[in-house]
Amino acid sequence: MADPTEPVRTRAEIAAAIRAFSPAQWARLRAIAGHYHALGCPMEAKDLLQEAFRRALDERSCPVSVDIVRFLDLAMRSIRDGELKRAKRRPVLVSPSPAEGAPAPDAIDPAPNAEERLTAADEDGARERERQEVIGLFADDLAAQVIVEGMMEGTRGEDLRALTDLDPTAYQSKRRLIRRRIEKAIQGIKK
Repeated sequence: MADPTEPVRTRAEIAAAIRAFSPAQWARLRAIAGHYHALGCPMEAKDLLQEAFRRALDERSCPVSVDIVRFLDLAMRSIRDGELKRAKRRPVLVSPSPAEGAPAPDAIDPAPNAEERLTAADEDGARERERQEVIGLFADDLAAQVIVEGMMEGTRGEDLRALTDLDPTAYQSKRRLIRRRIEKAIQGIKK
């Protein structure tokens, strides 16, 4: 959770930072938006990026210590998660049973029944808890946290290295640290 006493950027500072983006930063943001869209976000990548800008400029607080690209990345992830939850809550429309003597419809409703939806929700919740536990192993290391989240979402290593601004040697060292910390946590569970 963010420290409430930490200074935050003003809306003007956020806008100035966005206007000053380099072509590489724009490319990184477009790639991140495309990645979230590919992971199932119902919003188009360009719409997702625009919504992140809107929220950054209107609603969200960006701590001074957080890189503006990372801030927008987290905003897009939050938007994606909200859109996915909203999509899961939408009611499933089914046709009523045909009247007596009327021919039955040819198609069977492919929507999951209530039991299947509850089971899927339980599995999603368990997966999300496990995901948060793994990410929590790296609460003290933002770069490792970004790499772990990216790995879980299928982001290419090259993109993760660019996102974290690590050189190849530092990136490989960070990957080794991640592997050792996860192995240590697994050993702790087995005991």
